[in-house]
Amino acid sequence: MWNLEGRIAVVTGAANGIGSATASMLAAAGVRVVAVDLERTALEVVCDRIGSAGGQAIAAVTDVSDGAQVERMVQETRQRFGDPDILFANAAIQLAKPVVETSEQEWDRLHAVNLKGVFLCCRAVLAGMRVQKRGAIVISSSGHAFATYRNFSAYASTKGALVAFMRGVALDYAADGIRCNCVIPGATDTRLIRDYFAQSADPGKARADLLASIPLGRLAAPEHIGKSVLFLTSDHASYITGTTLSVDGGLLAQA
Repeated sequence: MWNLEGRIAVVTGAANGIGSATASMLAAAGVRVVAVDLERTALEVVCDRIGSAGGQAIAAVTDVSDGAQVERMVQETRQRFGDPDILFANAAIQLAKPVVETSEQEWDRLHAVNLKGVFLCCRAVLAGMRVQKRGAIVISSSGHAFATYRNFSAYASTKGALVAFMRGVALDYAADGIRCNCVIPGATDTRLIRDYFAQSADPGKARADLLASIPLGRLAAPEHIGKSVLFLTSDHASYITGTTLSVDGGLLAQA
């Protein structure tokens, strides 16, 4: 169905949520997966699950904000499987604070993971993709790139920058047969959003208010986002590059 058999994918933020679901779905489609995260135990659980289902996956404990670690991870991928055909740059952390309460260290760490990490991963895989004259990169941005909430200025700045970065990569490497797009997950039932609810003054009200703001009236499952990544990395999307795909239950459609 997806025309992905035999390809090689690097999936960052693969230990939980969207990354975990997407890694499993890619493996089920015949892709050999390198699952990247800092959480070794959770990564091993993901890879064991993929192996038990008949897929191939290896865990690569990597801090995506560290260029040397990223280069080492991609080199290990080449040695084990070959050059990656697919990158799902999904690793991210979140911060919900107004500007005056955001420390310089918090700002730097947020941008190091969410923005620099994507740059480093793209840079590391692009050389092999250019040789192969084939590649598909999907960057996980957010609706915060287009419309944000109070106290999310730092987080939104990283997600908006990713959309601009994606366009540049798409233009720079189109002639090499490499496509780059952003998926825009809406409110998805992951640890990130559960933490947001838990940190709210009234978690029940925060959840109810969010659901009321979504036209479809429910959270996305991680698999909903995973299916969009499979589409964007497959040959079905061979003429799609430099754009965004919102999977958000209609959230961004409303004024």
